[in-house]
Amino acid sequence: MERIGIGLLGYGSIGKIHTLSYRQLPLLYPGKLPETVLEGICTSNPRTAERAAKDGGFRRGFTDTAELLEQDCVDVVDCCLPNFLHRQVLLQAFAAGKHVYCEKPLAVNAEEARQITAAAEKHGVHVGMTFNFRFIPALMRAKELIDEGLLGEVYSFRAEYFHTGYQNPDRPMSWRMRKELSGGGALVDLGSHVIDLTRHLLGEFASVRGMVHTYIDQRPTNQGSEDKQPVTVDDAAWLEVRLQSGGIGTIEVSRFATGALDDLNIEIYGQKAALMFRLMDANWLYWFDATRPGGPMGGQRGWTRLETVQHYPGSTLPPPRSILGWTRTHAENQYVFLKAISEGLAPQPGVLDGLRCQLIMDAAYRSAESGSWLDVPQE
Repeated sequence: MERIGIGLLGYGSIGKIHTLSYRQLPLLYPGKLPETVLEGICTSNPRTAERAAKDGGFRRGFTDTAELLEQDCVDVVDCCLPNFLHRQVLLQAFAAGKHVYCEKPLAVNAEEARQITAAAEKHGVHVGMTFNFRFIPALMRAKELIDEGLLGEVYSFRAEYFHTGYQNPDRPMSWRMRKELSGGGALVDLGSHVIDLTRHLLGEFASVRGMVHTYIDQRPTNQGSEDKQPVTVDDAAWLEVRLQSGGIGTIEVSRFATGALDDLNIEIYGQKAALMFRLMDANWLYWFDATRPGGPMGGQRGWTRLETVQHYPGSTLPPPRSILGWTRTHAENQYVFLKAISEGLAPQPGVLDGLRCQLIMDAAYRSAESGSWLDVPQE
């Protein structure tokens, strides 16, 4: 491919982050990708579309998804729309022969995710997923260490993702609080990231047992309204997990974690080593090598802080010594996707990663209703 034309659907906060990342790529990886052109941006009305095109550097604004998909200059459709719109627009994009880059989650449930996966295969197009935390250098290094077998047998793990901000009972309803529109609450919003990371690092889930809880079950219809509507999603979720490899662990997510900011924490304990990662301390991976000799005063054992910072192979900016920023992980996710499709390869993370994450979340919700362990299907 000599060029890749991007058509972006949705220009909320995440759409702006994707736009910023595309614009950075020629400086981060000069000459490594075909020319990447921001061909079109689609929003809900002409005024916002015109403004988004001007601010984001797109060649044209659209208000009709079908019209954007008709453009021959658009090779990739980037979906930054609410969850309930994913299936519809992805199927339209596939039929138009477009590759797709999709924000998590892939869909609102496993059945929709299966339909999307089958349609992508039918039309011979590729789907990349936004699981940007895979592209934190510390977690990239963790993946290398695990794949080299330096952990040995994995005994257990603990993964957490905490946000604050939903504790105010006057916070009004939104599509994120309606299950039919979002697919779920904290488990979908935050848990999708943690589930993907766990799969990426440690392999497939064999079974799960879930519990969910909603702390505020009614909210104002609109800001300041006295009319209220029922909240139909979870505010927090807890999962017990058995991996196919035999490891056992827990996942906890919450949008009611008072004092939290963007607190993603992972601990993995193995036969020969252990590792820890904290997103709020994202420039380092903490590593314990149990094979190092001990002694009366502890010998050479102890937790080591591995320097990861911005060590992205092949990137020219920023310097590797620079502290990591959240937007840089998005840029790397998008770079890996575009590089794959420019070379005719299936991107990673791809549509199967989106599907398997959805299968795990669906199994967790069913388990929360029954209280039982449930096997996780793979397809």
